Amino acid sequence: MKIKMISLIILAAVNSSLFAQHSLSVEVTGVEPGKGYVFLGLYDKEKGFLDHASQIATAKVKAAENKVVYTFKNLPDGDYAIAVYQDVNGNGKCDRSIIGYPTEGFGFSKNYKPKFSAPDFDDVKIAVNQYAKTSIALIGK
Repeated sequence: MKIKMISLIILAAVNSSLFAQHSLSVEVTGVEPGKGYVFLGLYDKEKGFLDHASQIATAKVKAAENKVVYTFKNLPDGDYAIAVYQDVNGNGKCDRSIIGYPTEGFGFSKNYKPKFSAPDFDDVKIAVNQYAKTSIALIGK
């Protein structure tokens, strides 16, 4: 009986560490207050990065102040990347110029600033193995 109890305790401890769930809090600054929503997309792999269908979680936060905060919850250990934009005109998408550059505020985790193309997943990934917090400043407004 004692061995069974010890085995159950060990199994419970191993299970909780293998399936640990964490939170990733994202603060987005440089928001135009009172203009639309800030959209956040969370990705967990290179393949499909920046493709809306590959987002593992999304959020839409009203742009009431010059910053918004959102927390993604129940994330297993791993690498994650975040892409954000402020939809100031309320059309549900990130508007772009004729050459494809966003005309509304946008940003990426690690505050990556693209030069000529969008970043790769590895450029902006954040390791999450406990509670994590990051800040993204909107660019291109």
